[in-house]
Amino acid sequence: MLRVWERWRNPWPRSPFLRRPAPWTLRRVLRAALAWVGAATVGMIALGVAGAVGTGALGRVWNLRAELRPVEVVDRRGEPLGVIDHCRAGNAVNAVPCRESLSVPLTGVSEAFLLAYVAKEDVRFFSHVGVDLGRLPRALLSGAGGSTITMQLLKNNVLAGHFDYDTDRRGPLLTLTRKATEFVLAPVVTWRYGRREVLAMSVNSLPWIGIGQRKGVYDAARAVFGVEPADLTLAQSAFLVGLLPAPGRYLVTDTTPPETATARFRWMRRQQLVTLEILRSRGLIGQGEYLEAVSTPLQPRLWRAEYAGSGTDLRVVQAARNPAYTNEPEPVWAMQELVRRELRAAGLDPKRVGRVVLTVDAATQAALTRRVTGEGATGPRPTGVATGPRPTGVAEGAAIVDVRGGGIVALASSTGGNQSSDAGRQWAVSALRPVASTVKPLLYAAAFGDGVTQLSAFTDQATRYGSQAVRNSTGTFLGRAVTVREANARSLNTVAVQVGTPREKALRTVLDAAGYQEDRSNRSSPSLGTYRAAPLDVAAAYASFAGGGLLCRPHLLAEVTDTAGRPLPLPRPDCQPLWDEVVAYETFDLLTAAVSTDASHVPFLRPTLFQRVQGRAMPLGAKSGTTDDVNDTWCAAVTPQYAMAVWIGDPDGRQSVPVTLYREQTACREVALLRELPHDRRSLEAPPGITRVAGAAVPLPGLNPRNPAPVAP
Repeated sequence: MLRVWERWRNPWPRSPFLRRPAPWTLRRVLRAALAWVGAATVGMIALGVAGAVGTGALGRVWNLRAELRPVEVVDRRGEPLGVIDHCRAGNAVNAVPCRESLSVPLTGVSEAFLLAYVAKEDVRFFSHVGVDLGRLPRALLSGAGGSTITMQLLKNNVLAGHFDYDTDRRGPLLTLTRKATEFVLAPVVTWRYGRREVLAMSVNSLPWIGIGQRKGVYDAARAVFGVEPADLTLAQSAFLVGLLPAPGRYLVTDTTPPETATARFRWMRRQQLVTLEILRSRGLIGQGEYLEAVSTPLQPRLWRAEYAGSGTDLRVVQAARNPAYTNEPEPVWAMQELVRRELRAAGLDPKRVGRVVLTVDAATQAALTRRVTGEGATGPRPTGVATGPRPTGVAEGAAIVDVRGGGIVALASSTGGNQSSDAGRQWAVSALRPVASTVKPLLYAAAFGDGVTQLSAFTDQATRYGSQAVRNSTGTFLGRAVTVREANARSLNTVAVQVGTPREKALRTVLDAAGYQEDRSNRSSPSLGTYRAAPLDVAAAYASFAGGGLLCRPHLLAEVTDTAGRPLPLPRPDCQPLWDEVVAYETFDLLTAAVSTDASHVPFLRPTLFQRVQGRAMPLGAKSGTTDDVNDTWCAAVTPQYAMAVWIGDPDGRQSVPVTLYREQTACREVALLRELPHDRRSLEAPPGITRVAGAAVPLPGLNPRNPAPVAP
């Protein structure tokens, strides 16, 4: 041990023959210090290289710009819907976690923000190669606060989830390894992209994690102040930059104690003043600009703050959550996982995609979202739509598809008013619930291909399905013969079971082909809607009645181009014949009768005088449905151009829908939106073989239409 100690004290003796230790001169001290710095540097580089290789970061750094460039999404008319990240899928670690975002070029960001950001985070950014050696000791010792902008870019995007950042692991070795990896990769990033591009990538991926999973200056500017990044003032920019160390402090709820909320806002105010002082002390802004910024009483959208004093004496008296605050996500936010799923199904890697054109119509999407959520950017739920309470756990999903090809026109879901990008909470697609009486038009369409017509008569009387007694929703029977046309308008269960029991096999085949799923635990007649489906599947099934009998699988993708702007191939829409065209038209007429005749259960869907004057009196057919336990209430509708389905209920089937929602037929009031949509197909031409008897469309005498054999999905 003594020899080891002596060797450590004097690792480089001047001569092996010199037994007495040489004196420590200043020159020898400097040489030893430099030697240890060199050894530490070599060790750090080796550790950084190992970290880069072990995480696969080097390859991702080389393609970082492509990874951080989100997919641009537009509607079918070219209107922007937002962007989609190349984000974390399952448990895999990708460039960034899923979030709503929009990237903007540096020219789209105010000079005040760029000045504040660079001055506070990395004032020598434009003079170093990605590593500022003057700040390196601080970074190594503290584990934070000493990184350059380039190193922060790597930490937030490339190395997130690998070491101590964005993981539940902590420890000095992990921190040191991450810092070493940043130290090795930062010069590579600077050389590969240049400083301006690095700055652009950085400001577009700043971790505003505390503000609704937002990242980037666009989302921060819009969420916090409701302005474009180019319009950020110096005071606003300093406020945002001051939040970067702890953006979660920006969030406040109605239940936050007043003293806590006020203290939190005062902390944000202090951080803003620190940023402004840095700018002034470095001579980057003048005294007049400084005074104007510090004396501006900012009011972030989420907050309501009261100030006292003026000028440099401006101070926060109290602050709390702004009760009028709303924050609508980009329309594509709730669809992004569905788009990714469809891209993968088409054999396309989302990371290769630069632009996606959806079949969605932006205006229709906005209108549907307002109806489903009950409140939107333009105000409360539209006039005429029932506003019953939405307790926790009661969700709503709605879908609109184009009958010509199955393109999804709009898709909206809500869970207690909160939207989600999680495909499992996109109720319009994933809520597989009993479809109740919305199945009856499909039942009658199957019967129309087996000799039954709208004018076929059945007696509304006590009926049984096996050992089960069948009752109507009214609890009574008419005790007389009714036509299928009237039975559907009145939604008579007895007639549905009489028609469906001898044709149960055909109905089950149709439902299987339409993507409905059998509930094997429910022993009631499938004619009463025991099969389960999502609103999107129901809308697609109803679209077949106006689509000449073709069942088209709903889809979102219209066009896709790669990052270089080259078109990528997409499969053709999957359409299969489900009905004979005569049967399809007869069923469409059956549905319009459920709205227009005296027996209608949804008379409020008839066109108003104002709509007639506007030319919006196109045919509209609809059918409502409610399960026996009232855990689900439905409505499905179709026009010559669109089909729509709305479901309201508990996705888990544990609680009933509030009485007002199903008594007021809220779901059917939602489908009134179809009359507001622009139609370039206002009527449905009757196919050969159709005639009218007593106002009902029926096959010509002697014509016996037969439905084609359905094709299973």
